Amino acid sequence: MEDENEQTYVKLVSAEGTEIFLEKRIALQVDTMRAMLEGNFRESEESVIRFPDISDSALEKVVRYLHYKDRHANSTVRIPEFPIEPEEALELLVAASFLNC
Repeated sequence: MEDENEQTYVKLVSAEGTEIFLEKRIALQVDTMRAMLEGNFRESEESVIRFPDISDSALEKVVRYLHYKDRHANSTVRIPEFPIEPEEALELLVAASFLNC
């Protein structure tokens, strides 16, 4: 039973080594993460994805966005704007481009 629970989350590791856990079903919605988790990569065996070029703050914001996107995926009403501070924009753009999300 524990193995089943371990597989429901993916560990994301930032450039600084911070670990963030993300539900696997949400991670699979991101093209880059899906390729890593479903391909013949170390990440698919370990359920750990390392992002040596994405900072703690950018990775945390990306994970918040993925939860936001998942929560509002089937919304029939106008969804609230996802807040991004101007000083975060460039770093988040680079991360989003890499992740294709």
